[in-house]
Amino acid sequence: MEKEKLKRELRSLSLQFLDVRSSTNPATLSMSEYAFADLNNLEHCAKYLNNTLVTFGFPASLDLFSNDPVSVSRTCNCIHALLQQRQRDVEFRESANEQRQRTHVSVSNHVDKEHSDLWSCNDGKELRQGSTRLLSDISRLEAKVERLESQLSTKDREIASMTRTEAKATAAFKTQIDKLQQERDEFQKMVLGNQQVKTQQIHEMKKKEKEYVKLQERLNQVVMEKKKESRSGMEIMNLLQKEGRQRGTWTGKKADTDFYKKIVETCEAKNQELMAENADLRTLLRSMQADMREFLNAPNGKQSSPVNTRSDADLSQSPLVGRTDMFDLPLHMGRDQIEESLRTKMSSIKDRMVQLQDAHKGAEFTSEVSERELELEAQLVEARSIIQEQESIMSKHIPRSNKPRYVSTDHSPSSTLPHA
Repeated sequence: MEKEKLKRELRSLSLQFLDVRSSTNPATLSMSEYAFADLNNLEHCAKYLNNTLVTFGFPASLDLFSNDPVSVSRTCNCIHALLQQRQRDVEFRESANEQRQRTHVSVSNHVDKEHSDLWSCNDGKELRQGSTRLLSDISRLEAKVERLESQLSTKDREIASMTRTEAKATAAFKTQIDKLQQERDEFQKMVLGNQQVKTQQIHEMKKKEKEYVKLQERLNQVVMEKKKESRSGMEIMNLLQKEGRQRGTWTGKKADTDFYKKIVETCEAKNQELMAENADLRTLLRSMQADMREFLNAPNGKQSSPVNTRSDADLSQSPLVGRTDMFDLPLHMGRDQIEESLRTKMSSIKDRMVQLQDAHKGAEFTSEVSERELELEAQLVEARSIIQEQESIMSKHIPRSNKPRYVSTDHSPSSTLPHA
């Protein structure tokens, strides 16, 4: 009876040892445990699956409701990876089952051997020693199984941590790529903006050149009209001089005196108009010089200030003794210095414009500054043309205004006595 009881206990222990993991076999689970998704929680299940896939290192962000080929291919790749992992798990389980079966066979053989030894022995003491040895072997095997299970769980945790680390690194890498793409897009936008600004500047320059050509044509027309007026004045003076040769046929001294007086008054009125126009031009030159000085002495024009001060100092000097305003001097005395000063200021303005273009490359086009500079250039060209016209007109009319006076002195009453 004791031998049969001990035999039953040994068989129960061996069966418990062999069935340690058989109770956790996934094949024994029912299909109801896997049916966690239904029509009401599809979106929640999709999010849970994406998070779980990221945790275990599979490609995530699966759009299960999309018809996009890219999303479908991503889903297929994920399912293929899961199938491969499942195949590896099945192979591992089969190898583990084979090893378990071999262990079961070895334990059964060992138990049968011990049983045969126990049955062969006639002493109760040897039977107790055999059972004790068998129990120690079983405990040792259980300890070994526990140690292997702990090692397996440790490896699983390490794999999970490495998977999470890899997922984080992949997410960081993707974030960095997105950031670089955004920077590249911003750089491309900036390049396009600079190209648009450059195109706009070129268009504005062409427009200003066309306006400059139109103004030049208008100026030429005005000069031609002035020349025509001067030619008509010359013809009138020539006719007057020709009529003056017939003074022997005149019969009255008063008519001659009134005629000459009228001519002198006309010339004086013309001279007064020319003087007023010259005064207006001098005032315009002063204001233009003040505007140019303010522009060159602006906070951003520190490099052009020495040239400006030098030109102002040159303008303040005159060929006469002392200091006077250059624009109040006659044209033949201050023309060279005025032109030199204006050329110096124009070169300074051009240098300033080059500096501003280099400093503000890629910025918005400052149309007000360019319009002001073009306006100053137009005023300068207009002032030069007016000065030249006034000089030519004064050089033509001033000598003619003296001729009638000289003629009037020759035609004294004493010269007309023989013809009376």
